Amino acid sequence: MEFETILKVIVMAVAAVGIPVGAYAAIAATRSIWARPTPSAQDAAAAADIAALQERVRELEALSGHMAELEERLDFAERLLVRQREAARLPGETEVR
Repeated sequence: MEFETILKVIVMAVAAVGIPVGAYAAIAATRSIWARPTPSAQDAAAAADIAALQERVRELEALSGHMAELEERLDFAERLLVRQREAARLPGETEVR
């Protein structure tokens, strides 16, 4: 066979196979682009994770408020102790540390 004949056979074979494969790829790409997203197990799991994280954030915010209240109470108690120590001292006494 001549080179030109072999080349024509190869081009015809590639065209016979390539055109249907290209068309199938184009159809598959179009479907994937235009398809509606359906909720999947991953989406449901992600939603559950987000809900759990939001709950944890609410808990941390509540604990932060409790911590601030405890800090205020501790400051108040320390001030009361300092007042009691100062009142219990004798007038000429110096504190030794």
